[in-house]
Amino acid sequence: MNHIKQFFKEKGLYLFCLAMVFAATAAGILALRSIVGNVADLTRLRKEALQDDTTWTQPDTAIDKPAQDVPKPTTAPTTAPTAEPRTTTPPAESTASAQTAAAPGIWDAKPLAAFSGDELVYSATLGDWRTHNGADYAAPAGESVYPAKAGKVDSVTEDALWGYVVEITDKNGVTWRYCGLTDTEVKAGDSVTTATAIGKAGSVPAETSGEAHLHLECIKDGAYLDPEGLL
Repeated sequence: MNHIKQFFKEKGLYLFCLAMVFAATAAGILALRSIVGNVADLTRLRKEALQDDTTWTQPDTAIDKPAQDVPKPTTAPTTAPTAEPRTTTPPAESTASAQTAAAPGIWDAKPLAAFSGDELVYSATLGDWRTHNGADYAAPAGESVYPAKAGKVDSVTEDALWGYVVEITDKNGVTWRYCGLTDTEVKAGDSVTTATAIGKAGSVPAETSGEAHLHLECIKDGAYLDPEGLL
């Protein structure tokens, strides 16, 4: 018995400490078990709550009533291309007609100085009396000149008194002398019409005292004729 008392006296502190360790361990185990139990209960409760929730699902059955506001695709009617109307350009008038229309009409006007035949008239430029073998027609300088009659060009010359002269013989054998030209546009041998420009109006050196004009003479069989009677 004394041995037992002696043992507890010597080892009592160690035994007390060991008992405290066991007690703490047991308390820890109990606390851990309580925590684990609480966690398990919480998990179970959350699972039950989730199972009780009603989730929305799309019905599997098709809707019998179709939507009324869905636009139906429409196909635009295809219109066959129509041919554009062809614009018919009226044929251009012949060069001769156009030039005739554009002709200045020099020979249509009344002469500034008429044919005198055998009668002597005074020349203000030359200062003497002489016959006036042709007729003078007003023509501004630079105006295009067209023949009064169609025919064939006999010659194109330059004369000291009459300037540039173009002589044309018509089908009746009358030679027409166009005096006072410049910038002549024809040559001997050319066939011309009343729409063929033979040159431009210039000046007549022998008749410079009056208005700008052309001097026209008509000759047949060596005799001078009055141009006014042939136009």
